[in-house]
Amino acid sequence: MSRHTLKLATAIALSAGIALSASACSGSTKTGSAGATHGSYAATANMVNPVNSADLKQGGTLNFPVDQYSTQWNVYNADSQNEVSIVDTMAPMLPSLYHSTADNKLSTNTDYLLNVKNGIVGGKQVTTYELNPRGKWSDGSQITWKDFQAIWASSNGKDPKYSVISTTGFSQISSVAQGKDQFEVIVTYSSPFADWQSLFSPLYPASQIGTLDGFKASYKNKIPVTAGPFKVQSMNPTTKVVTEVRDPNWWGTKPVLNQINFRTMDAATAPSAFASGEVDISDIGPSVDAYKKAKSVPGVSIRVAGAPNLRQLLLNGDSPNLKDQSVRQAVFQGINRAAIGQSDLNGLPWPIKSLNNHFLVNNANGYVDNAGALGAYDPKGAGAKLDAAGWKAGANGYRSKNGKELDLSLEIPAGTPVATNESQLLVPMLKAIGIKVTVVNGAADQFFNDIAAGKFDLTIFSGVGGVPFFPLTNSEASFLAPVKGNVGQNYSRLGSTELDATMNTAGTDIDAATYLADINKSDQLLWQLAVNLPLYQRPQIVATKPTLANYGAFGFQDTDWTKIGFTK
Repeated sequence: MSRHTLKLATAIALSAGIALSASACSGSTKTGSAGATHGSYAATANMVNPVNSADLKQGGTLNFPVDQYSTQWNVYNADSQNEVSIVDTMAPMLPSLYHSTADNKLSTNTDYLLNVKNGIVGGKQVTTYELNPRGKWSDGSQITWKDFQAIWASSNGKDPKYSVISTTGFSQISSVAQGKDQFEVIVTYSSPFADWQSLFSPLYPASQIGTLDGFKASYKNKIPVTAGPFKVQSMNPTTKVVTEVRDPNWWGTKPVLNQINFRTMDAATAPSAFASGEVDISDIGPSVDAYKKAKSVPGVSIRVAGAPNLRQLLLNGDSPNLKDQSVRQAVFQGINRAAIGQSDLNGLPWPIKSLNNHFLVNNANGYVDNAGALGAYDPKGAGAKLDAAGWKAGANGYRSKNGKELDLSLEIPAGTPVATNESQLLVPMLKAIGIKVTVVNGAADQFFNDIAAGKFDLTIFSGVGGVPFFPLTNSEASFLAPVKGNVGQNYSRLGSTELDATMNTAGTDIDAATYLADINKSDQLLWQLAVNLPLYQRPQIVATKPTLANYGAFGFQDTDWTKIGFTK
């Protein structure tokens, strides 16, 4: 058999899908506070106050705010919605195979992965992982090839009984097998997969998720087994706090912190909690009020970077009034995105610029404006589309067809001031083209359950891209056509065979330029399908205590939880 190196597209550039957030909330690394005037932030820089771990105060507690307390802690299970609070809470306790720098360059995380080889063997793409034999789950069992096999078996889409967040990449794998011993994993693909490094992070133990019942229930309302520098000390569903402490059985570098408290609070109360010292971090995002509140805190450090995050309006294709593509396109043209961006972002250290791509944010490599006419604010054009679709304006200003009014619900997360502001802008904008919009406030812990269940017509929230960042893997699950009612992370419930085929082609591209070109072809199809409307690249603006080190606005860099701590 011959072997040669396979230079896949993203090797020059980690998630199973974009993480959702209700909150408005060795490249060059920069530190300090952001100024008042800004152009675009480079995708090679961040602000995390880097300090050598040995020079930090050893010990201490980090109080970390999150906006949801979960019931499903298995991020591969669709019921988790891959919500960013769950991702953050689980990250210090689960294996992740790679680290990324501010400019999205990858290296193996040797605490878990000593070496990885990816190449062509007998005409097939084969990835061979050499695991660190010191790696153990908290129940004492080794981390082995079986954990890879369990994730693939549940996420490859072959068994519809598994409700998974994404099948991207996993569906292209033909086998996961043991190599020379239990610490060597051999993954063979049926067709090339460009984003191969996006798979198997995080790992979960086969002992827990290796069966259908285990996949569904092992991490429901509990976190039974972990394998990271931290472990669960307590979970309190009443106070909605998950407390994690150092795991004494951790084989890697000893973490600086003794403890992390993940404290649930909504976006309206989080800024005050930061100002009072209840939490050490404030995820400001696009909230001017939170930014002003943070700036009033003596000594505050404001850290800013351009991360793969976006603010978006989602349309439910199953809603009776949105099944018609021309109506969805009219909604797009009836929304003044520039006005929303100006209202949300004015006063923040962030450029006010619309986002015209579903896969790539403004500062990402390969970004192309694919919006065309549907990205322009054009109420007249929107009205013409609605006229052609048979929706006629009535005396009350709203359109109707066959005796039914063109009305839509807009569900927003309660306690999120930015979403409230956006809803107050959207209602009159859509009224101007004859669409009646009723705003519904979804309870914080229930909001994404409603979205996953399709209990909305329109909704608005942030998408937080995984890092290391892979453009296709990060977003494809949001756009793949639902199969037999299984929507995965495609909460719009819209898709097409042409779109699926184009995204699949991008996934098999082994040339970086071709990969990005096919991603942009997919994006052009998304604009015409009118699935969701990107508003702007969500600012990564984080306020921290001035003494907090190795944390902040990471941009395209991953978080190393062992290095976070406080200066002396």
